[in-house]
Amino acid sequence: MKINFGFIFLVFGINVLYLTINTLRLIFQNKGLIWVAPAFGMVEICLYTLGLNYVLNSLDKPIYLLVYALGFGVGIGLGMLVDRWLAIGYVIVQIIIPPGQETPDRKPLVKLLRDAGFGVTELSAAGRDGARMILEVLVPRKDEKLIYDMVLACDARAFMLSLEPTTFNGGFWVKRIKRRRQMMEKK
Repeated sequence: MKINFGFIFLVFGINVLYLTINTLRLIFQNKGLIWVAPAFGMVEICLYTLGLNYVLNSLDKPIYLLVYALGFGVGIGLGMLVDRWLAIGYVIVQIIIPPGQETPDRKPLVKLLRDAGFGVTELSAAGRDGARMILEVLVPRKDEKLIYDMVLACDARAFMLSLEPTTFNGGFWVKRIKRRRQMMEKK
């Protein structure tokens, strides 16, 4: 059985590219990017058809199918890495901490986050071990790690989780986004 290494690289490359684009298309679709997702979908289906055609015409050499499957897995991973790098959209970081060391005006963590320019919503709650304070911070996805680092530096016991909103209206961020758009239009 003669193996064509050029063909192996072609099949692998097509599938890596196909799955990377597929992963991004799904992300753009979920984010509601109505013009980007269909364009990615058209490229995706062309690559899929091309790669599958190559493999189906070479089923007598199982190595090509194996390489096709390997490209599939690598493409998914690469798409996820590109998604993290692009960091499109917003997340709500929910921070749950026991109340403590309150200053006369605000709690230190709330002050730290607000002084850094983030909007913080404070909620009182009850947990298994007593009173808790829940802080909700809406941030661009690219700033998610910054929030985690700031919170952990202030309170290493903090419980945090991130939620991805699909839409939001009003409040701190909408005003900031409108101001940013107005400034861009003036330029």
